[in-house]
Amino acid sequence: MTKSEFQDLQNRAASCGTTLKEFLRKEGVAYSTYNYWSKKLKAEAEPMPIAPISIRKTSGPFPEASPMSGVELPGVTLAFPNGVRAHFGRGSEGMLMEVLSQSMPGHVLP
Repeated sequence: MTKSEFQDLQNRAASCGTTLKEFLRKEGVAYSTYNYWSKKLKAEAEPMPIAPISIRKTSGPFPEASPMSGVELPGVTLAFPNGVRAHFGRGSEGMLMEVLSQSMPGHVLP
């Protein structure tokens, strides 16, 4: 099933005048398939939250001691105050800088 096929099915289900399960049975579509597509489209429609970050120069690869102390990964690692680390492998630095520049207008990044 494609996204457009599901949307068409959803429109027909809304105007069928029967229960959803009865409509799906007549259409030959499993209820689990309908739920899968419904959740998938709902997730696509919800905006992703944006978390503020600050970038500081530190003396080592990580701002504090971590389980990976002494391990230098190629690329860029962002360390968040809550302890979460996001690593962008070698070759993705340009894309990361573009995303950061666009998300922080008015800030100049080196």
